[in-house]
Amino acid sequence: MADTKHAQNVCHACMLRKKACDKALPACGFCASRRLLCRYDISVSKSKDQRTYNPGRHFVPLRSPSALSVSTQTKAMMRQLSSPENRQDYTPICRSSLYVFPQLVEESLNQLAQRLTELTNLTYDNIIDRYFQTFHKSLPVISPDSCRREASRYREERHLPPADFTVLILAMLLIVLPPLDPSLLPPCASQEFLYTTTKSAFSQAQASICTSLRLVQAALLIALREYMCLRLEAAYISMMTCVGLARVLGIGITSVRTTRDAQVTSGSRLEAMERENLAWAIAMLERLILCEMDQRDLQPQTEYPGPDCRLPSDLKPTAGLNSKPGPNLQALNQVTLSSLGAADAADAGQFGRQAQSVSLLDRLLFVMRLTANNKETKLAELAELDSKVRSFLQVVMGELEWSQAQSCVPVGLCVRLLFLLHGSVLDTLQYPTSETDHRKKDISWIGLDTACRMMLDVVQLHDEDKAPIMPNCCFYNLRAARKCMQERNKLIMDEALSRDINSLLGAEEKYRKTWVF
Repeated sequence: MADTKHAQNVCHACMLRKKACDKALPACGFCASRRLLCRYDISVSKSKDQRTYNPGRHFVPLRSPSALSVSTQTKAMMRQLSSPENRQDYTPICRSSLYVFPQLVEESLNQLAQRLTELTNLTYDNIIDRYFQTFHKSLPVISPDSCRREASRYREERHLPPADFTVLILAMLLIVLPPLDPSLLPPCASQEFLYTTTKSAFSQAQASICTSLRLVQAALLIALREYMCLRLEAAYISMMTCVGLARVLGIGITSVRTTRDAQVTSGSRLEAMERENLAWAIAMLERLILCEMDQRDLQPQTEYPGPDCRLPSDLKPTAGLNSKPGPNLQALNQVTLSSLGAADAADAGQFGRQAQSVSLLDRLLFVMRLTANNKETKLAELAELDSKVRSFLQVVMGELEWSQAQSCVPVGLCVRLLFLLHGSVLDTLQYPTSETDHRKKDISWIGLDTACRMMLDVVQLHDEDKAPIMPNCCFYNLRAARKCMQERNKLIMDEALSRDINSLLGAEEKYRKTWVF
């Protein structure tokens, strides 16, 4: 090679960037201009057994070993992971074991998922059951029947699960792991390690299959977990990824039925409801994330369904895995988004009520973006919205028992609305100029006091039940209540108020220990 002016093959750098290479020696023009190490590899002869470079389907390292060495080292790694002595050795997984010797993306992700389930002492069925017993009630975006049936089919037929289903299982594990006792988990199964591993697995699956329904569901759960652990910027970015993947599949406002649309056939009803609930959840979670961010100029990228849209279903499971949705099973919700009264309480459902509460939040986000030049208009809009929120909160709490209402997601969202709404009123009236302004400020403080008392009831309930505080915006309500009461305590210095503040601080600390990493 030294006796020629040009190499026979392109260099590795130009091959990876898919650009033309001038093949100059000792370094091509691209590498020489950037002072990069230019490597020509003409010693490896192409054979039928050697894998070709195929970006997007295989993750090929720069120094690809031969097919024989890949098989040998992969089998050795699997024997090492499954050996009894190594099950007690909780050494963190070496990154080279995950990415240097992968074959198909499905196989490498399945190996990763199997290793993580061993570390957490959970099986796929355990993860699925825990998820549907807890978070599915507040965010029913995955059909319990279809998910369990799919997992059962892979187990019985001994088929390798596809990449998107494996990533969905990892996302479920990311959601259900925090409430478990941390002392029972090894250090390498920490929440941060599982989070970074799941994000990496999601990227590999996305590069392999682009998008799918399971991948969109996994992206939503990842964004929800980031919202729960107070990583709002990461949650917003993950949410935008989820929105893009959903749009490619046609999941969005156009897929949500209105009262004028035709009925869906019974054979495709369950899948249609799953897609519709996912479209609702994407729009709702995006608005929950935006209301906690400081950038008030950010606007939702998803359109919220109109007032004549039917509410989403709770997606409750059927009798068994082998049962199929019939004509009367999983009936369509006939209540519309604008039905905020108590007349349709029996048919609305918890997720439907949650959709209605977020519709009020969507309106609040619009009003909060009004400039100071529209002060009177803004205050009038906030006053009208306050009346709607109070009426809706009274209806929702009347549908449930007291203990159920304290952990109900629609109730928690209404409390969040009260904090945001009256906080916006106080910010607008920071410099009152009339007696009317002072009266409006007093009314807002009364509204904030009501929301604070409700959060103190939530803390007391969870202390008595010894149950972890659920994360659906509860921490943000705890923090808002604590700040309001601290502001009050600066003026009156009340001993009882100080005890309430300490109670809220203790609840915040419990939440951080459970959900934040």
